[in-house]
Amino acid sequence: MAGILPPAERRSSVLVATYVALSLLLLMVGDHLPQTTLRGLGAVLFAPFDRVVSAMDRLAAAWIENKDLHARLTSLELENAALRRMGEENRVLRQQLGLPGYHEPSLKPLEILALTGEPIPTAATLSAGANAGVRVGDVVVTSEGLVGWVSEVYGTSSRAALLTDPTVSVTCEVESTGVLGILKFVNSTRPALALTTVPFADTVEVGQRVLTSGLSRRYPRGIPVGRIVRVGRDLEGLTQAITLEPAARFTRLRHVFVIPGPRSRTP
Repeated sequence: MAGILPPAERRSSVLVATYVALSLLLLMVGDHLPQTTLRGLGAVLFAPFDRVVSAMDRLAAAWIENKDLHARLTSLELENAALRRMGEENRVLRQQLGLPGYHEPSLKPLEILALTGEPIPTAATLSAGANAGVRVGDVVVTSEGLVGWVSEVYGTSSRAALLTDPTVSVTCEVESTGVLGILKFVNSTRPALALTTVPFADTVEVGQRVLTSGLSRRYPRGIPVGRIVRVGRDLEGLTQAITLEPAARFTRLRHVFVIPGPRSRTP
């Protein structure tokens, strides 16, 4: 029979018979083979291939990340150039109109020693006081936005009233539209920051940022306060009921900055 089959088919038959014999051999003696030794030998043999594959994966990931970073860097450089150009135009226009220029506020870093109020803190004890130049009326901020203002000052510490204090109010504006309102903390069944006194004629949308307007003598203009998350009608039906998500996280305050404010105890 083997002599009748063509050479190619004879070779295939030999290979099949060899595979079958090896399979039977492994089935019979597989349990007696030193598996730990074989696994160690396989690990040694395939370790170089694993390192090559891992290196190729890391190289591909680094290339993709590098490309994304270059694109992001280019976008930021273009945005920065546009901001510088607009800043120069703004400076020239304000000079021509006789308006005061913008001065970067000085920031004094302080640590939060204690928070007062449950479940939402309404006041904070700061790590510096009159001896370090902190005064009543100074504005308290974080890198995210407005926190409150310094209401009491002692020798080596001070006390800040937070935006979550119902007695604190801030004149604010909606970014890009200039819609004005008064920010207050509403301590009801659903405590939240609310932008009040906004007429229905003014267009306000969810997602817009709210900043300090600068119309209040205490707070400089342009400090982020929060973002609009809900727009409705107030209980009296005369103005809009606007709820904000605060920019600063009042339950996670650890470090803040103090901006010098007016030297007065009048709110």
